[in-house]
Amino acid sequence: MIEIDTFIGEIQQHLPGIQATNDPAALRDYAIDGVLPRLVVTPGSAEEVASVIALTSQYGLTALARGGGSRMHLGAIPEPFDVLIETGKLTCLQEHEAADLTCQVEAGITLADLQARLATKGQWLPLDPSDAAQSTIGGILASNASGPKRLRYGTARDLVIGLRVVQASGEIARSGGRVVKNVAGYDLNKLYIGSLCTLGVIVEANFKLQPLPANERTLLLTFANSQDAMRTVIAIQSSLLLPSAMELIDSGAANDMSDFFGLSLPTNGYTLALDFEGSIGTIERQMDEVRLIARTNGALLGDDLAEAEQEQFWSVVREHLVGPVTCKAAILVSQMAQYLQKLEGICRRHELESVVIAHAGNGILYIELRPGDATPRLVKAIAELRQEAQDARGSLVVERCPVDLKRRIDVWGAPGANFRLMQRLKEQFDPKGTFVKGRFVGGL
Repeated sequence: MIEIDTFIGEIQQHLPGIQATNDPAALRDYAIDGVLPRLVVTPGSAEEVASVIALTSQYGLTALARGGGSRMHLGAIPEPFDVLIETGKLTCLQEHEAADLTCQVEAGITLADLQARLATKGQWLPLDPSDAAQSTIGGILASNASGPKRLRYGTARDLVIGLRVVQASGEIARSGGRVVKNVAGYDLNKLYIGSLCTLGVIVEANFKLQPLPANERTLLLTFANSQDAMRTVIAIQSSLLLPSAMELIDSGAANDMSDFFGLSLPTNGYTLALDFEGSIGTIERQMDEVRLIARTNGALLGDDLAEAEQEQFWSVVREHLVGPVTCKAAILVSQMAQYLQKLEGICRRHELESVVIAHAGNGILYIELRPGDATPRLVKAIAELRQEAQDARGSLVVERCPVDLKRRIDVWGAPGANFRLMQRLKEQFDPKGTFVKGRFVGGL
């Protein structure tokens, strides 16, 4: 294997002044599940990213990209790798065509920074995952991260209209375009989004934007059980009502929010939080209709939140699930109430506690299991929860857990019927294995 000092010399010869370090103390800050890179490189442009990857491939080394680091816990334990490419210097908002509701940005800009710049023109990128101050656009796209408002606006796959991606050869490929009506050819954007840097490094993205909401209000409803809450959700989805978010919060999450964040939520039963945007008249009419539907399902009407109080509430919801063991289950909305009952039974059998916040209108549940160090019991509980999700025509992924637990489970679960296609894509896009393997589905 090539000596890393030799490789650093090659980088500095071809890219004078580029920041690169193999100092052991610095490398520890970039460990992924205990696996340290041999070298950290911080390019200052997309072209420098391409040059670093080209050299990495030329010398038979392996590479992985990192943005703000807020989602490096995702996936399985990576194989040992050589070069970590930090994208934190790619922070330019290259174009903002406010009249067309589009923008072009580099991948290293944080979501919070981008939103602040877009807000000066009364617009925003309708993505609201957690850690906006740390999460970069590249990291959000690589993990396909989203938040409560995916109910109305969709995920990154729905908002990206073009990408620039550095391929394993070091070539820069462009997919899509800069305008919304760009539909010619294959939609390669969707291949890269959510691929965890297994097919290429995203260095630039074009998005379609939305105007900032003129007004926004949140309605809180409380239910004695999940069945009544989900009947309300299904009834709302069957109506003409258009909430931007519908989050279901169980008593465990409500307790946490009360104890640690000072929010006053009922700590018995379930809370359903609905976010509405638009004119005051439209919001009030929709909230009145939701109240009528909720009353027929035994809801206790809670608070209406607005302005700073509302902003704090949604911030806490987005940031809440950061516990040692967090699973993401995706199932049919019609199966959620039954799945929550199964969850309670599984936790009782294995002497565990659960905390749940769910995108109720999308069928996505974020489940924190406690205690996080009960490894043998967690292994069994996760296997049962995954089987229950599959029985409900869904899936379960372990998004966050300690390394010792990762070694004993498959965080992704068994690959699906399309895994051979995924392997062929990996072979086509990265024939030399330049992008580190191990983290993605099936070890890709």
